[in-house]
Amino acid sequence: MALAVALKAFALDLVIVSGESMSPTIGSGAVAVVAPCAYGLRLPLSGSYLVRWGEPAPGDIVLVSPFPPERRKAIKRVFDVGPAFIVAEAGSLRGRGGVVSLGPSPRSSLAGTAYLPAGKAFVVGDNAEHSIDSRRYGAVPIEKLAGKVLLWFGGAAEPTLRTILSKDAAEDVDR
Repeated sequence: MALAVALKAFALDLVIVSGESMSPTIGSGAVAVVAPCAYGLRLPLSGSYLVRWGEPAPGDIVLVSPFPPERRKAIKRVFDVGPAFIVAEAGSLRGRGGVVSLGPSPRSSLAGTAYLPAGKAFVVGDNAEHSIDSRRYGAVPIEKLAGKVLLWFGGAAEPTLRTILSKDAAEDVDR
């Protein structure tokens, strides 16, 4: 039992995707394999890092711990990591993660150039119409990134096994 808990907390975790925010990349019902220690070793109950050895990069698909207004974990794509500037104009958002739509939400508070401070990540869903993400509630602390999605399979949008590697991330940012 202790080995299973340690494996889930530090090595690999399985998450069942619910919702369409990452569609068509990852559909509802998919099973995602998450590496909780991809960016560092976390203290199990506090969620803060004991040791960090990596930073999330634009294009990484991550599991985000609950962050207001969300009340559950969510899978999103890292659009940019601070320190950085992101530019919102003509209905789109531009940064190191490429260009994404601002989406249909009139509640988006983004306009012009915004500064993303160090220690924060701007995360987005691939499906702007169905995603509640940083376009709506702003950047999230890096400590809220509970791990990196290594691969996924199943689900309505993706019937086959998929993996994400750094070379894949560069291809995915234009979606």
